[in-house]
Amino acid sequence: MSLLNTYNNENVIARAVIAGLLGVLNNDIKYEQSWSNDDIEEVLVPWYYNQSGDERFMQDFYTHYADCNFPRPVDGNFDVFPRGTITYTGSSIDSNRITNRFVRARYLKLVDGKLESFTSFMYSIPLTIKFDCELWIDTQLTAFKLEQAIRESFYKTVTFYMYYKGMRLGATAGFSEDYNITKNIQYSFESDNRIKLTFNIEVETYQPVFDQSTEMRSNNRIKGFAYNIYEHDEKSYGSIFITNPSDNITVPKGYPLWIEWKSNKEGAVINKINAYWSLSNSSEKTLIESSVLNNEYYIWNIPSNFTTYKSPTIIYEEDSIIGVYKQPLVSIIPDLSTNMISVSSFNIIDSGQFIAPSRDCSIGILLEMKNDTGQISYSPDNYIYGNIIDYKLDSFCMLGDLQFPGTVNFKSIDLYITNTTNTAVESVIRNIKIV
Repeated sequence: MSLLNTYNNENVIARAVIAGLLGVLNNDIKYEQSWSNDDIEEVLVPWYYNQSGDERFMQDFYTHYADCNFPRPVDGNFDVFPRGTITYTGSSIDSNRITNRFVRARYLKLVDGKLESFTSFMYSIPLTIKFDCELWIDTQLTAFKLEQAIRESFYKTVTFYMYYKGMRLGATAGFSEDYNITKNIQYSFESDNRIKLTFNIEVETYQPVFDQSTEMRSNNRIKGFAYNIYEHDEKSYGSIFITNPSDNITVPKGYPLWIEWKSNKEGAVINKINAYWSLSNSSEKTLIESSVLNNEYYIWNIPSNFTTYKSPTIIYEEDSIIGVYKQPLVSIIPDLSTNMISVSSFNIIDSGQFIAPSRDCSIGILLEMKNDTGQISYSPDNYIYGNIIDYKLDSFCMLGDLQFPGTVNFKSIDLYITNTTNTAVESVIRNIKIV
């Protein structure tokens, strides 16, 4: 069956079972022909579907199992010996094998030219499909060999798989399990002295019936649960108001951003919140985290790859008198319009710890900067100093502003905090520039 194209003969379960059974017969029913001690040939018996009935049905490629080459025209009728045919004699529903209909199944569907995976509740109808099989054989010895090959393959059962409506189905084929019927392999000798061997095969499978009202894409995931807490007869979802940060601020990437808000409404409690960000003036939101317990604060660890900006590296001029015991965390954000680095460009995230001759002193620093091509440059010597108070980095001083050689890339975003159970209840901070 094709998953990328649609044909009139697709999604017919009886045809899928016939094709699968023919595949089993063509691959499993075989015998050995000994021509000499060193020449033993394995003979595969070709199997076909019964050619009686509508010829159009036969054009569904049941009878062609060789390479897909265009056949050469020949005169006359050529009958292969040995060969087999199967005839579909009907199907029945086995009510004893009916199972729970509230089981989700996964299957493929073609949507806008692409294969997508879906799930839905499925009701499996247990089917028993019956076939009459005939083998035309040239010699009695070959008949004996094929008789034992049939027993080896179909007693007890053989399993094969097929595709139906984008789902992989299993089927088992074997002799009839009705104990009132003897599992016979019968011979008859026709008027032209040909040997015909007949037997019956039953195939057990399931026809899936999908509940389209419960269909959903299989990549949908439940990431969390939330609930509302109300006073009696109260139907409010509450309200949220962000108190920190404020609009139009600039923050560095790669560091945690502390977010605070107030959630209140008389008679209602907001249990969980979602955090989102979006580009300014865009309605497309990107989820930061969902179903966060509402503690009225959240710490967003802004990814270091949020922008392509490469911050200068601080090199401390250590010597035998003063040194770094714990490395400070400092972000440097040049002026977004002029690319100039000034004292206000330094943002101390963690003051670190220093080894110094006194509690209050200073240490010289160098800035290692890269331009857009990766070329490295340094700030002048004795140009920038870090002020140390109580053995911690407190502030910076510079002899003058410094030009940053690279591009100061940043994103201007809006930050949202919403009620998990009703995302229309939200608060937003506008135009946060992340560098």
